[in-house]
Amino acid sequence: MSATDRSVVKGPDAERPAVARAAVEHPTAERPARPGFLAVRLRVRRPGVWAAGVVLATLVLAAVFAPLLTSYDPIATDTTATGVAPGSPGHPLGTDLLGRDLLARLLYGARTSLLVGLAAAVITVVGGLLLGGLAAAGPRWLDELISRIADVLLSLPMLIVVLALAAVMGPSLTTVILAVAATSWMPVALVARAELISQRERLYVRAAHALGLSRGEVLRRHLLPGAVPPIASIAAFEVAHAILTESTLSFLGLGVPPNRPSWGNLLTEAQAHLLTGEWYTVAFPAACVVVTILAVNVLASAVDRREGRAW
Repeated sequence: MSATDRSVVKGPDAERPAVARAAVEHPTAERPARPGFLAVRLRVRRPGVWAAGVVLATLVLAAVFAPLLTSYDPIATDTTATGVAPGSPGHPLGTDLLGRDLLARLLYGARTSLLVGLAAAVITVVGGLLLGGLAAAGPRWLDELISRIADVLLSLPMLIVVLALAAVMGPSLTTVILAVAATSWMPVALVARAELISQRERLYVRAAHALGLSRGEVLRRHLLPGAVPPIASIAAFEVAHAILTESTLSFLGLGVPPNRPSWGNLLTEAQAHLLTGEWYTVAFPAACVVVTILAVNVLASAVDRREGRAW
């Protein structure tokens, strides 16, 4: 028997298939990712992303459990405790000129501001994804119609359109959410349209059609999962955009009604205190808005650069 034959006989792995040998030699080798939306995994490599997530989670929990964190009514006035400075007993963040506890108003205001941000972002993404899908899968005239409407609305000043809608519909929480969604769906629709058009020409999509999958199954299992990463990035930015727009509209008197606390309403009421020494009435709600927007933008940037997930 030759040396070559003896090496074949002696080698315990010589006659094993290459895939089996690789599995033995590398038992921790990564398995193929699941198709579709189940292929989402979280692999955060930057501490800043975790910090932003902790900040947002803390704000959400503080808003949800606001009644447990403070015993004060956010709209109840107390004439015996007006203009109390931060750090006073019973009022850690102080009170405004009407005696209302600022901590309570910030906590209950977080409910309104975060609700506006999340609700407007959901409506924006769902509406934009639906219109983008219709433009990509529908007839050419529908594609042209949706694309031209989106281009026209993108050319208009966003704040002017929001102000006009809020002035016509009247100040309310629903008005703010609908106004933000009506002026923010265009980037989502255009990105979804472009992603779906680029994906439907790929070989695996053609193979899915050749295997007999219906158009709806191909859209659900192949096209939409491929369009999720850029849309997820836009959705995160839309949350920050909606919170900032709510603060702007409330500051101008066209947003949430004054009897409902929000971070924008707190800034509106505090603008008269800029020169009176009550700096904290402006600093605390402004800090909440800035910190929330920065945290959301960090998460959105991580999604955009594929730092926070693998698809």
